[in-house]
Amino acid sequence: MTNVDGVETSRKYRLECVRCDWRGPSSLLFRCPVCAGAIETRTDLGSAEIGKGDQPEEAYADLLPIESMDHLVQGISRVTPCRPAPELGRVVGVPRLWVKDESQQPTGSTKDRLAAVVLAVLRQYGVKEFVTSSTGNTAVALARAVRRDGAIQAHFFCGRDFAGRHDVRTDEHVTVTVVDGSFADATEAARSHADRHGLFWEGGFFNWARREGLKLAYLEAFDAMEAEPDVVVQAISSGMGIMAAHKGAVEYRHLGRLARIPRFLMVQQDTCAPMARAWRENRAELTDEDVIAHPDGLARAILLGDGRASYPYMRDIAAASGGAIVDVTQEELVEARRLLSDLEGLDVCHASAATVAAVRNEAAAHRIGPDEVVLVNLTGRQRPA
Repeated sequence: MTNVDGVETSRKYRLECVRCDWRGPSSLLFRCPVCAGAIETRTDLGSAEIGKGDQPEEAYADLLPIESMDHLVQGISRVTPCRPAPELGRVVGVPRLWVKDESQQPTGSTKDRLAAVVLAVLRQYGVKEFVTSSTGNTAVALARAVRRDGAIQAHFFCGRDFAGRHDVRTDEHVTVTVVDGSFADATEAARSHADRHGLFWEGGFFNWARREGLKLAYLEAFDAMEAEPDVVVQAISSGMGIMAAHKGAVEYRHLGRLARIPRFLMVQQDTCAPMARAWRENRAELTDEDVIAHPDGLARAILLGDGRASYPYMRDIAAASGGAIVDVTQEELVEARRLLSDLEGLDVCHASAATVAAVRNEAAAHRIGPDEVVLVNLTGRQRPA
């Protein structure tokens, strides 16, 4: 492997396309050169061991595309609680409910895990300056990580409707540019800025380092649970977290730490649910007509109006695992958030609460059985609008 400075490093992992048979050596390549599909990393699971400790990236180092622990910046993410929620489970019809509380991360969302691995990968390739887009959580997490590093510069772009969620101090290391338009408009502006100035485009959904970081929440959860989950539930915008969870489950099954792949239940809100609609209609792709130009709703962390690039991957995971992509109403979001607070003492965002609303609906429709073990990933706490 060669970094951006031309320095040869070791070959801990390789790259594989999710869509076709392309294989390649380790590099900072995010899209397949043959079919433009998403790429995943493959490490040697035959010699992988799971460790312990307060630094998740070190405990699961053998499953990550990080060449040396020297590339890690300490303290970006932390281990978070995963525990049974029997009272809440009883009310929603799933007594064997477990909650993974990612709101306990330093910046309040699971994106701190993403930031830890993305930064480590950029460091090992010698990247000194990058550009990306965000609806809030990713920028806040990455900005904190960049400041802890002290040598990398980051440029964040966001749509005007999401400017209030970017609680980011700007300085010589971090800039924030507000774009008139949606998250999709901000992403287009960010990519154009990177191209014009010769800067590294961080890659968004297609950055495999993001997904490698996010999968750690699930590996922790699988290790903490007393029984394997039958169903895994997460709210989605692009679906990075679910794609990460699926890869983690596949790796754990290979290692003998899971006996089977759980069903994956993905949740959107009714005001911005292009993937859920396409799933109900049994469509393989989203079209231009599915794009929501100005998405709105209580669960602001998952307000992605254009899911065309990532929907096929979510559809494949749902179909292969026996899962589904569903939506919940705004009223159900409010009620689920109240239940989490009243019954479990958990103050989380509406996107997190979407998981509980969906579980309640699926249990009522008898698509989740009362004896099944269900894991919901509460991805973060509420951030200013």
